Amino acid sequence: MAPVWTSSIGATRLARMLSARSADPEPTGRPRRAEPAYRSLADGIRMLVAEGRLPTAARLPAERELAAALSVSRTTVAAAFQRLRAEGWIASRRGSGSWTTVPAGRPLPSRGLDPLPPDGDPGLIDLGYAALPAPGDLLVRAFTG
Repeated sequence: MAPVWTSSIGATRLARMLSARSADPEPTGRPRRAEPAYRSLADGIRMLVAEGRLPTAARLPAERELAAALSVSRTTVAAAFQRLRAEGWIASRRGSGSWTTVPAGRPLPSRGLDPLPPDGDPGLIDLGYAALPAPGDLLVRAFTG
């Protein structure tokens, strides 16, 4: 059975998202160290999924398309995808493509789920829902003008 994916992302858009992420300074303030291109690509895609900027179950572009958009070899993209598959961040099926997943035991990113409240800790206060509702008569006056 083919996987069910909910959205897809084009190679050009993913390349833009990755280049914007790589322009961010290192959190420690130190300069970024040089690392293999496949590892940098895998880290970038992993962070986009973990931060919720790239939704789970999103179909990724084909390796050739992404390689062309990033101006890297297909081998680099294939190695990055293989690393992400091994870590559980993407799943692939021959002929169906690759799509994002979250490794077992990790919470789903909730950034794209607004306005749904987060699951989990009942003691967690979601400040998006902390305000009291407006009195009914004020709402009626606001919308009737």
